[in-house]
Amino acid sequence: MSFTFSPTREGDSPDPYHDRLSPSLIDEPIDRTLIFLPAVQSLVAALGGYEEIETSPGSGKYETVYRPGDSVLGVLKDLKKLWRKDDEDDERTVARCMAKAGLMRELVALLVECTDRGDWGRKVSLVACDLIAALTWPIDVTSELKEMEDEPNVITDYASLLRAQLEYKALILQSSSPLRCLLALMLPSLAKPRKDEKDERIISLGLHVIRNLLAIKDVVAEGTAVGEKEEFAHLQSTLILQLNKLTYFQLILTLASCADKSDFNPFNVLVLDILHLIFRSVKPKDLGQDQARAPLENLSKLLDAEKRQKALVSKVGMTRHSRFGTTVAVRAGEQKVILHKQNAISANAGKILDEVKRKRAQKTKKVDELTLIIDFSPDAMRALQSLAKSFIESCFNTFFSSILRDIRMERSKIRPTDNVRTFFLTRYFIEYLLTLRHKEEEKGLKQHELSLGLVAEMAEMDSIRWLFSRMKSSMDDKPPAWTELQASLDCFTQVLLLLDAMVTSAEEEDIEVAEIVQNNLYYNGDILDSSLSVISQYKDQSVAYLDSVVHFAYVLLRMLEKFSKNKAFMFIRKKKAARKKRKEAENLMDPTANGMPEEYGNEEEEVLQPDQEAPSYAEHAFTFKSFEKRFAQEPVTNTLLSYLARSQEFDDPEQMKRVVGLMHRQVIKAQAEGLYFKVSTLNLFRKILDSAHTLPKADSSKDLSQLISFILRKFFKRVAEDPFLIVEAFGSKSRSKWKEISSYKSDDESDDGMGGQRNRMKEQMGQAEIEFKKNKKLSWSQQMEIVVAIILKEGHEELIRWIIEVLEVTLAARTEIVISVDGEDAALQQAEDSEDDEDTRARNFSGPSTAAREKFVQHDLDPSTDLQKSAVTKDSHLRLMLRLLSFDMVHPADLPISDDTITSNEKEETTKWFIPPSVLPSSLSTSLGALKQYLISPPSLTEDPKSLMRRTRPPRRRRSPSLSEMELDSETGELVKKVKQKRQRKQKAAEMQTFKSAAFIEDSDDEDPENTRRFFEREEELRIEMKKLAEEQGNVMRKTGSKKRKRGKGKGNGNQVEQMESGSENEDMGRLSLPLSSQFLDGSDHQDAGMDSDDGSDEDVPRNKRTSLAPSRPVDSDGDTPPPTARVMGKIKRIVDSDEEDE
Repeated sequence: MSFTFSPTREGDSPDPYHDRLSPSLIDEPIDRTLIFLPAVQSLVAALGGYEEIETSPGSGKYETVYRPGDSVLGVLKDLKKLWRKDDEDDERTVARCMAKAGLMRELVALLVECTDRGDWGRKVSLVACDLIAALTWPIDVTSELKEMEDEPNVITDYASLLRAQLEYKALILQSSSPLRCLLALMLPSLAKPRKDEKDERIISLGLHVIRNLLAIKDVVAEGTAVGEKEEFAHLQSTLILQLNKLTYFQLILTLASCADKSDFNPFNVLVLDILHLIFRSVKPKDLGQDQARAPLENLSKLLDAEKRQKALVSKVGMTRHSRFGTTVAVRAGEQKVILHKQNAISANAGKILDEVKRKRAQKTKKVDELTLIIDFSPDAMRALQSLAKSFIESCFNTFFSSILRDIRMERSKIRPTDNVRTFFLTRYFIEYLLTLRHKEEEKGLKQHELSLGLVAEMAEMDSIRWLFSRMKSSMDDKPPAWTELQASLDCFTQVLLLLDAMVTSAEEEDIEVAEIVQNNLYYNGDILDSSLSVISQYKDQSVAYLDSVVHFAYVLLRMLEKFSKNKAFMFIRKKKAARKKRKEAENLMDPTANGMPEEYGNEEEEVLQPDQEAPSYAEHAFTFKSFEKRFAQEPVTNTLLSYLARSQEFDDPEQMKRVVGLMHRQVIKAQAEGLYFKVSTLNLFRKILDSAHTLPKADSSKDLSQLISFILRKFFKRVAEDPFLIVEAFGSKSRSKWKEISSYKSDDESDDGMGGQRNRMKEQMGQAEIEFKKNKKLSWSQQMEIVVAIILKEGHEELIRWIIEVLEVTLAARTEIVISVDGEDAALQQAEDSEDDEDTRARNFSGPSTAAREKFVQHDLDPSTDLQKSAVTKDSHLRLMLRLLSFDMVHPADLPISDDTITSNEKEETTKWFIPPSVLPSSLSTSLGALKQYLISPPSLTEDPKSLMRRTRPPRRRRSPSLSEMELDSETGELVKKVKQKRQRKQKAAEMQTFKSAAFIEDSDDEDPENTRRFFEREEELRIEMKKLAEEQGNVMRKTGSKKRKRGKGKGNGNQVEQMESGSENEDMGRLSLPLSSQFLDGSDHQDAGMDSDDGSDEDVPRNKRTSLAPSRPVDSDGDTPPPTARVMGKIKRIVDSDEEDE
């Protein structure tokens, strides 16, 4: 033998075996069919063969009998080994070879012939059944093609494999013998009281063969099909009849009813799969019909659909053999068009011209990804009716209880598709039960054959929670699992209808259960929120998914409305916001947040703290109107319009009723007709009105026409008021936009979402304000620039000019007072100081005299136009600018109103802004100059204002205590306010922060007044003695401190407050030389300002000053405080009793 070596290229590694191979084996791929086909054919031939034998000696009659081969068992095992070669072959070569060799015919013959031949024959039949199950195993073409996406060179013909499986099914169903023998193989194992692993495998093998035959789909044939095509179109009906005749259905019912037993529980998932394949091909409504009249009803539906189609064409059509010719001239502007059609006389010429245009091809949608409808024979439908009714009566609750338990325990036998099958079957049997009860009610029967308690397993809250969790997870998947979501929506819809039927049931137990379940169901706010979101997520899913979404939304809103009408109050539970949870978590992590020092904390309590990762919930008031208004969204409208566009395909008047009902909720009840003001929507309405004569003759069709007419009247009426709406009809509708063009009223009391209490609560809380965030540390000029820029951006320059005029008048009036009291030189000096920088003014400015300040009066801000009145009341940016300019505000509740005839609207107008007397002319001059400069050179926004500001509300006003909040003092006999426990806890926490020993000290109410008096007397004597000692040693407290004084900068009022600081010793000694009442009045901050004075006097002690909307009042250089002006929301110091302190 000679070898030919070819030189290798540079950089390539030599392969010594490469050149020894034939060029044909290197360049051409190996054909696996040529390798496996001869082996498969020889093995099939060795299985056995047919021979003719005489039935009885000398009779002359012969019959064909299959004779197994001598080594048939070994041949079957070799075929199983060959079958495993396809595990790594995408083209399934061995399966194709077995189909060509006719293996299935030999296996069926072996099964029929060897089943009754003792143990050896039973063993051969089981191996043959194993190969039958392998050959008929369902092929998921979609998943197979998805796996082959990474291998573009592989091309597999799956159509031939599916055709081979269809032929296998037809071969097995030629007679009932194969299925009878299969059942004979299973019965010995089923009859054993204790089943071992071998028995379970035999039962599982038989059920898998039945499952595989049911999974093979029939071909779709026309009504005129004959021969093999007609036979292959009705294989499923034949299989159903054989399964019913051979008592397979009774076997399935037995396994389902005993699913909670340990012996039969391993087969519950297989039974679930078999039931799903049986009932997925027929609708519950069709199954509930009287099968004697079903063919006539189906024929009537077909004739009705044909009549509607003819009416759609004949209205604008023309006769073919007309004697009259037609020529119509149509002029559109300067263009003239000639039409030669009869329908041009009466029809719209533009529509006739549109019919000639080439229509854009639309993306085809799948009809249904969950079901596969097949026309069963009447006999097969009767068998399915009996099976469905028997299953509901004896198996439903037990079977699905075991299935749900296995799913929750995540057993290994559970597959992801089992969730979909569970949803489908539970929905199917509930709908079938409700259909039967509805037909009994139509016949006037008061007693129902099947009770609602037979399907009560899905009405349990655990089942509903699992159903919702699967629906939520399928929505959150990326991409969403649309098939599972459709199945869960259908199941949820039927569960709601089941609860509705239980409410109207004659049995009290059903009514009570339905009430409890609905209360728990609607209490979960997540279920309601997810229900709204799933309606708005429709894009291009299947037509059946769209029908499921619309049906679910219709049933949910109808039942929720009915339930809420019977309840005075409803509450729902929602998850807390993440910001609140973080704040609560920080408080839990801070050991001193609850007032207990860290070293006194109990370590064992940490175990009892709630889990921070667990979601926290809060209750909210619920009204159906607010929930219904949330339904008014553009995505929901798009879903309804997509469904309405297929109105010609509706085969049930209920479908039209659902979509019209949902549109009515949006247009009429939510007052959101603006959502339908779009060009595409109006075009759809035009098509529906043109084809109104083809719609089903039902009340829902009339309601649709009336609703469309109502929307069109609203649209053209709105266009007459605002012609620009025609341009807006080409765009989408945001939430604010459709409200503007609709009759929606946001101030309606029924729309507040809080039972009409929102306005009352807003009135109590006060007007919401905005302020700058303190952590941004913006100066006064920076804050003014931002606010003025926002106001100018909103186009309200006239408001700033109005404020400038008010400031000029106020400045002129106060300057005149300064000139008349302090002289013209003082006024000039102040004017010169106002032109200097802040540091210079801080050093040189002393301010007007006290006499001049006492003559300052407040200047009110009187709005004259509607814009000014609205701005000072509702414009939060203008109100913020007024506060920066030292304006103050009087709340209406603080004004004395003696006239009882004043209405609430007039009372709102009494809200007054004014410039307090404490604001000095220099501050007014600074503010005035800044505003004028901003108008000359308008500032620009370099940062988002939302990141610099935050919303806040003024402090709640104190109300007088009611009689229920008062108690009788045991000493004085007078009514005093109760000391609340919450306030006591706060005081206790504050004491524990300062004094650790306070955690172990309890307050006592049994103090002796005599002991208290003696204590204060001793304190007074000690104070006098220390004062004398200080005078003898020369350490008398000076009037001014020894350290350099620091001057603060006043922003809003222009005056400079001098703050004196002294050493800690001098400060302490100075406080000892003064009475405690003086210590609290000297303007210093003190935590315990609510204590009684040491001298035992009954004088009230002033409280800390409340936070004001305006800058603080100036202080003279000699320490005097100007007299109070007006009582304005706690803007000045007030002397109150300690027991009246607001919490």
